Amino acid sequence: MPTTTRKHAGRRESATVGERATPHASRVSHSAATAAASASATAAPHGPIRSHALLLLLFAAAAALKSLIFPPIGAWPISFICFVPWILGCGLAVHPWRVYFYTFLLGTGFYLLNMRWLYESAEIWYAALAVYMALFEVLAACPLRHVLRRRKLPLAIAFPVIWTGAEFLRSIFLSGFPWFMLAHSQYRVLPLIQIADLVGAFGATFVTASVSGALADALLWAWQRRDGADHPLLRRHTRISAVTAALLVSFSLVYGVIQLNRNTMSPGPKIAVVQGDYLNTVRGDEVSPIDKFKRYRQLLTEASTQQADLYLLPESTWGAILNPEFRLADPPDPRYVWGQRFSQQTFEFLSEFSRSTGAPVVAGATTLIATPCDLLAAERMYNSAFMFTPDGAEPGRYDKRHLVVFGEIVPFRFGRLRPLYFWINARVPFSGPDNREFSSFPGETFRTFSMKAASLGGREFRFGIPICYEDVMPYISREFAAGPEGKRVDFLLNISNDGWFGHGSQQAQHLSQCVFRAVENRVGIARAVNTGISGFIDPTGRMHDMLSASTPPPGRDRSGFSVATLLTDTRFSRYSRDGDWFGWTCLIGGILAYLDYMIARARGQGYSPSD
Repeated sequence: MPTTTRKHAGRRESATVGERATPHASRVSHSAATAAASASATAAPHGPIRSHALLLLLFAAAAALKSLIFPPIGAWPISFICFVPWILGCGLAVHPWRVYFYTFLLGTGFYLLNMRWLYESAEIWYAALAVYMALFEVLAACPLRHVLRRRKLPLAIAFPVIWTGAEFLRSIFLSGFPWFMLAHSQYRVLPLIQIADLVGAFGATFVTASVSGALADALLWAWQRRDGADHPLLRRHTRISAVTAALLVSFSLVYGVIQLNRNTMSPGPKIAVVQGDYLNTVRGDEVSPIDKFKRYRQLLTEASTQQADLYLLPESTWGAILNPEFRLADPPDPRYVWGQRFSQQTFEFLSEFSRSTGAPVVAGATTLIATPCDLLAAERMYNSAFMFTPDGAEPGRYDKRHLVVFGEIVPFRFGRLRPLYFWINARVPFSGPDNREFSSFPGETFRTFSMKAASLGGREFRFGIPICYEDVMPYISREFAAGPEGKRVDFLLNISNDGWFGHGSQQAQHLSQCVFRAVENRVGIARAVNTGISGFIDPTGRMHDMLSASTPPPGRDRSGFSVATLLTDTRFSRYSRDGDWFGWTCLIGGILAYLDYMIARARGQGYSPSD
């Protein structure tokens, strides 16, 4: 492509019309280049940013504003403007690699700051995860810059498509990690998040992002007018973006108010959620399993005075292994003699408690099955939820399906890449100094359970038990909720152990995501979480009777119990029926924008000023 030479700040600067000079540049006439630059300048932003400091300031402002919108601060109104500095920087910066570098740098800083709770248990993997998540922001920056400068699309449409697509990709790629989705900043704004029952949490992300896009268009137009220009295309974009964002927000609010006032909910079972307060570390726990067992026994006994229909304990409550293959192994395994005795004691207590109260008990524990004939794994371990019933039968069991990579499972354990598995396993802190193979196995089915509520005359209810991180993954709750003939469950029970992350922001961030699972599938959710936050979520997303980890009673730890009636809902949501079609649509839109960028580069289609 031809190059033009201009003066800037007392020095000569060379700028290409396209993004890169090509070998056949001499074949294009100077008049053609001038015409192309003139045509593009009618829509491309004037006053480009060449300053490192200004670009860094814009991106730092965006990262700082984003840090304010998520728990524990939760300043949700800022979520509507937090991306504006970043959008402006992407559109006005002269040099693309500065955009990508500062996006990566400040994105990594944002995740390091707001996921600092992960450092204690993951250390080097904490930094690696922050880098990994920042890369998705870089992926979004490229097509955003392209549609803003080359294709000149209204940002209230283009930006939310690209950003929502990037969030969706992060939620499904390599097991997925949908933490810090823009939607999560709105978890307390009930009218706005009701659209999740149509298109999932990604709909709330889209609506919120559209406002940032509209404001960015308005500021870009003002930027042009500062130079004495008033280009019709930018003025039209500003109007289209303003109308689009207003319509999206208005629709969401009107739809939300209608859904909040529908008469579809009714009282369900009376549930007691029990919360311990025991921190876990890779170096070992400070409290012994026996002491944990005694405290939970005390809490269950106190809660039983309120005659609940079901008692819910957290994930991995006190380290018992409850499957009969382990408890009743004969002869006992010499390695596990104490563990078998303790697990049998746990089993007998929970069975007797369920029988004496006439109510089911759901508790998290480990399943361990010896597989001596398996040459690759001598035993199989599962993260499980057990349901004890008053009839004294062997408890039903659900094995966690979605395991946390590097926390519960190391990839490449079997197959041709097995040497890579051993290399990674040796560097994960949970393997310990002896390089222990700690990986669990995933369950095979999304098993559901049923119970009869004595407080409602023996009425029967169905439920599923997403374990820990599974309530973060939208597809898990949907698998529990949606069946081929309609709604499979009346409510969900979420058990978790957040004791790996200290007492801090992680608990509230985790809770904010669980709220969307309730709205998406129109199910009530009861949560029992070690260290918190335990409590109840209605099918509308309303939280109540919470045991907050951030505000314990003075002079006491964060353990306790809460008993409340869980609401059920007759609605079978569109999201439960159709899944993540909206997320996939946005992802495809972002991919198409990136492909269009590549085609434009190949054809030498540039814009002025050059980047």
